[in-house]
Order: sequence, then C-alpha cells, then structure tokens
Amino acid sequence: MKLKQNPSTHSMPAVLAGLLAAWLGVAAPVYAADSGVSVASVGSVSIKQQEVEQLLRGMPDAERDAIKGNRAGLENWLRQRLASEALLKEAQGKGWEKRAEIKARVDAAVREVTDRIVATSYLDSVAQLPEGYPSEADMRAAYEGAKESFQLPATYHVAQIFLAAPANDGAAVAKARAQAQELLAQARGGDFAEMARKHSQDERSAARGGDVGTLPLAQLLPEVREPVSRLQPGQVSDPVQSQAGIHVLKLLESQAPRTATLDEVKPRLQQVLRQQRKQELIEAYMARLAPAGSVKIDSAALDAAMSKAN
Repeated sequence: MKLKQNPSTHSMPAVLAGLLAAWLGVAAPVYAADSGVSVASVGSVSIKQQEVEQLLRGMPDAERDAIKGNRAGLENWLRQRLASEALLKEAQGKGWEKRAEIKARVDAAVREVTDRIVATSYLDSVAQLPEGYPSEADMRAAYEGAKESFQLPATYHVAQIFLAAPANDGAAVAKARAQAQELLAQARGGDFAEMARKHSQDERSAARGGDVGTLPLAQLLPEVREPVSRLQPGQVSDPVQSQAGIHVLKLLESQAPRTATLDEVKPRLQQVLRQQRKQELIEAYMARLAPAGSVKIDSAALDAAMSKAN
C-alpha cells in the first residue's frame, strides 16, 4: 500500500482515452512476423505483445500502474485499437487512398508538414546558443531575482507498518486495528525497521524497513497528513485508518519550509534561461524578415476577405 497519494487513479477514463487517442493518432509500429504473440486479434488484424510492452514502457510510472489496475478499461482500449486497425485495412483494401479527393488531401497535408519541418528546422539553426550559455553569473542573477518563487514546502521522511483492511470491511478493519495496537508498543520501544520488514503488508516499503521516502504533506494520503504533521522525529503515531487499511507511522526526519538553493534549481533554471534566450533570438530574426515598417497591408482586400469568410 503506497502511503503517497496517486493522482492518476481518480481519472482512469481520461488516462485511457488520452492513451487511446495518442496511439490511434500515429501510425502503428511495424514489427516482423515473429515479433511476439498476439495480445488481441480480430480476423487478420492483431496487436502484438511487443507493441503493448513498448507503449507501457514509455509511460510515466503512475499512469502505467493506473492502467495495469484497470483491466476492463485496458481490454476496451485494445478492442478500439483493433477496430481502428480493421477500419484502416478495410479502407486500404478498397483502394480508398487512391480516390482523387483523398489523394489531394494527403498531398496537401504532406506539403504542410514538409514546409513546417523545413521552416522550423532552419529557424532552429539560426537561433543556436553558445554551449556555455547561460554563464554562472547569469544564473546567479536570475536566481536572486526570482528567489521568492523557489520556495519548498516542509517535507517529512516517513516509515510505516501497513496492515491491509478495506474501510468497507468492518471485520477486517477490527482485526487489523487490534494487530496494530499489539505492534504499537513494540514499534515505539524496539526496532521499527525490523518490525516493518516482518509485519508490514506493503511489500515495497517493507523491503526498505518501512521507509516511504521524503515527501511534502500534499503528496501523502489525506488520512495521514494531520497525524504525520504532529509527530516529532523519532516518534511513532497511533494507528491511522485509510481507505486501504491501518498505518502505524514513524517520522524519521522533517525539514521546515525553505528556499531552494541555486545548486538545486540550477538544471531547471539553466533550461529556462536557454529557452527564453532562444525565443528572443527567434522573435528578433522573424522581425528582421518582415519589419513592421516594410510590410504593406491592403486594407480593402483584407476587409473583402473577411467579409467573404462570414
């Protein structure tokens, strides 16, 4: 049981819909005939295991975990993917791409994409920055000027002993709470890490002696935030009930709110300054190509175009 809150679990339909849209919006990967077993198929259309693995590997951990936990949604997504592939295969089988109006749309799209790639690539080449930009002095000046925006919240290094007991299962909750009370005295007077390894039912944190990590309160489960905030380093909480079970919490260390140091923000600050400078160079270059004083606009022709568009 993760002590930290997972924001993705409350928006599974949106996650799956976005995932589906992303996959349907690009060409399917091409694999050799022996590239793996079919995960799903309809007629001669199939989705290979390697396709699914590659897609899942490219996702953030939270989204991947959320999708794995929604089997019905995942299977529905596979069915829609198959339907999309079958639709494309049927259209190609009827030579739909050879129709004059379709070829014209494809050619126009290719020209548009080609022009965009050529223009953006060239613009990128004329707005290159020196390798050493920004300098240390530039970064320090930017840091000092925006120091107030680099505030970090208080953080809490927490360990837990977790006993699974769904909140809607009264018998399971009572049993877990009784066990937690038995463990509490030992947890407060003994080796908490060893007890977590032995008794905690959250495998990931149990393997680390109950260590959940260092997090701000906002990233912890709502039920444990207030108890954690009242603990002093080294203290162990009374049992805390969440939707998933009972938590016995130990605060290992805490850190008050503070301003991030320059070294902590330097990688991101460097990236932002480079992006800003590149945008300035791009805007300046574009302005030179079409100076405001040199551009001629036929107001009558413009008005006519706007009128016809209504």
